[in-house]
Amino acid sequence: MTTSQAPTARRESAPEAPQAAPAGAPALPPAPPPQVRRAPKPRSRPPLDGPVRLVVSAALALAALAALCAAAVLGAIDVRGDVSDLDTAVTQRAAVAAELRFALADLDAQRANSLIPGHSALQPDVEVGNRLLALITAQQRRAEVSDLLRQLGADPDQGDRVRSLLDALGRYDDAGARSSYVDETNPDRPAGVPPHAAVALSSEAADVLRNELLPVAAALSETYAQQAAHRESAARGSASWSAALVGVLGVLALGCLLWWQRDLSRRYQRVFNPALVAATAAALVVTLTGALSFVSAASEVEAAGREGLRPWSRLAEARAVAADAAATQSRWLVHDAASAGFQRERFDTLTRRLDVLLAPGSSTAEGPAYQDVLTRYGHFRADDRKLRALRAAGRLDEAVTVLTEVGRGQVAFDFWDFATTLDALADHQRSDFDRHTGRARSALAGWPAVPAGALTAAAVLVMLGVRPRLAEYR
Repeated sequence: MTTSQAPTARRESAPEAPQAAPAGAPALPPAPPPQVRRAPKPRSRPPLDGPVRLVVSAALALAALAALCAAAVLGAIDVRGDVSDLDTAVTQRAAVAAELRFALADLDAQRANSLIPGHSALQPDVEVGNRLLALITAQQRRAEVSDLLRQLGADPDQGDRVRSLLDALGRYDDAGARSSYVDETNPDRPAGVPPHAAVALSSEAADVLRNELLPVAAALSETYAQQAAHRESAARGSASWSAALVGVLGVLALGCLLWWQRDLSRRYQRVFNPALVAATAAALVVTLTGALSFVSAASEVEAAGREGLRPWSRLAEARAVAADAAATQSRWLVHDAASAGFQRERFDTLTRRLDVLLAPGSSTAEGPAYQDVLTRYGHFRADDRKLRALRAAGRLDEAVTVLTEVGRGQVAFDFWDFATTLDALADHQRSDFDRHTGRARSALAGWPAVPAGALTAAAVLVMLGVRPRLAEYR
């Protein structure tokens, strides 16, 4: 009888524990521990040595010298350009616009003065006042205005303003010429009493000047003054930044060269490498002179703005305001009571503005000069008070003489004396500006040629210094 066997299930069992050796048999050795496969250690890069190290060190030194050279050369070009732009903005733009503003105001003053002289009310055969002086001065001022507008017309950015000035000036000349013509048709009129039509046309011209010409000229002057201030700030900031950049890059270049010199002396048993010593000296000279030169330039530009540009701008405005006040004073004498009141209020407003503009600055060195201007300004104000008193008393002939004749104690002379002294002080402030900008340029005399030449020589010396060491590996 055949019996079938069921297939035995295959079971996985845990590894059996090692059996103990029979009694009296030698003990079996312990099983060796399982071997753990270790990951291979990363290979460490060998340090730079030999010619590779020399080439890398030379490249780093050359890169540091190139960065220093670029900072010194580009900084010098930038600063010198900014100082030149600042000088151009003041001398060819701001100064011309300020002079235009003064010339327009004084032109109106002289044309107003030309209506005042005439015959004496008590002695009809006697001429009272100096009309010829007013006409000659007005002609000079008109020629100056044309020349100044021609100069400003070279700036394309302000073309619209210059064209508007030319258009308004044409209408101003037309009204002024008609006023003068009407006045000349009455040659025997009393002094200080021009024809009403002439006064009306003169007032029309004054309105064009006050509402169109002077505001546009003032805006033009303010624009150029702001441009000059912006360029002053740009030049000062550029010089300060260049000083800091040259200082930092110079220190890095010197550190690189000194480290390399030490490395060479340690590896090749040589105390000094003459070529590298010379290159280090060149970098040191450029770093020190460059930082000091840029700092000096920044200081001079700051002084040019503080001691020259800003005081001059204030005095230039004072000149224009003073001339406008003189024109208002002349129109007050010949206008009727209603218009005269407006002219007096305007004159008082302008003189209050002058009081602020003529206040001495913080510089004690300019104190006596400002005091001299204020003294002469006081004479002009005293003449104005005398003029008011004479007109209030009905002494018109004497008032005309005080306003138009040239002599001490009279408006025409004392205003000329005041304006001339003010011009001299303004010119002195301009000369301070020119002196400081000239010093800023002198601080960088020879730049950028000096750093470019010195650092190029330093780079050549670096290559000459490393060449003998490289030759040892051939």
